[in-house]
Amino acid sequence: MLADVPAERLLDALKGLNDAADGRRSAVSMPPTFADYLALRARFAVTRELVQSALSWAQPLAMEALGIHTQRQTLVEGELPAYGVMTTPPTNGGWGELMPVWFKPYERPVPLYCLDNWALFALLYRSAFGPQAGASAFTVEDLVRVVIGADLLIPFLPGTDGGGRFLRHGALPVLLAILWLEPETRAAWLAMHAHGADTFALEHHLKRVENLGEWLEQIENEAWLVPEREAVAGEAAVSAFLADPTRLPPYRALFGGVCLGVSALAAALGNDWRRWVFQAVNVSYRASDFGLAEIQRFLISDF
Repeated sequence: MLADVPAERLLDALKGLNDAADGRRSAVSMPPTFADYLALRARFAVTRELVQSALSWAQPLAMEALGIHTQRQTLVEGELPAYGVMTTPPTNGGWGELMPVWFKPYERPVPLYCLDNWALFALLYRSAFGPQAGASAFTVEDLVRVVIGADLLIPFLPGTDGGGRFLRHGALPVLLAILWLEPETRAAWLAMHAHGADTFALEHHLKRVENLGEWLEQIENEAWLVPEREAVAGEAAVSAFLADPTRLPPYRALFGGVCLGVSALAAALGNDWRRWVFQAVNVSYRASDFGLAEIQRFLISDF
């Protein structure tokens, strides 16, 4: 049959296939740059007032979501025992600019150590959404609310006996914090994460991965090694990190994994968090394989 097709049409068809392939490659392989980071520095500065505002917003929602686990805490002025502590890259617990909030989950009250500028974190997170995602809703105010909301939940969630995994168990508090946003903003954030999940799955050929649980755990482990190898604090260090093919890809993959975990749980559970949160927190979350079946179903249904 090809012999009957004019050569010009064959060349046009091949060019179209090549263009489509180039488009797919560009959709999954556009690493962030140092210029991008500099452009975000002013937009993603985080103040104590912004952190406190996010905490005040998240407190009643987190207490409701935790249910009986809230009652087991010694509340401080009627709220979960947690408070914000501002840090700079050199004093950010060894995370530099890679992690905007960290904490010691067994301390009471829980200090949430908050970095004073989230430009690098925002850059890596936003880049995971892929070029097709409209990221206009990705503002510093909403980013702080989502991260603070999720991190306020984590220390008070039930234990997992050492079986918790960031990209599966950690996706639940992130999803809850997203679902607490206003409807229009919530829809935009869910859409961004869905784009990120698709991008991540295509880039890593996840449908071909045989043991998805082990593979996701490896992604986590490799990412956590990145800050231990070399501090990422200050412009020179950030520039070197963004240009380093041994450090940027494994840490950046963590954000794609977050998109996948969040989107899989959102597809399985729905947006009405009050309807399913008791079962999710008190039963499902405790299991070592939490979220794995949801991710597998998401990959099958989405591609």
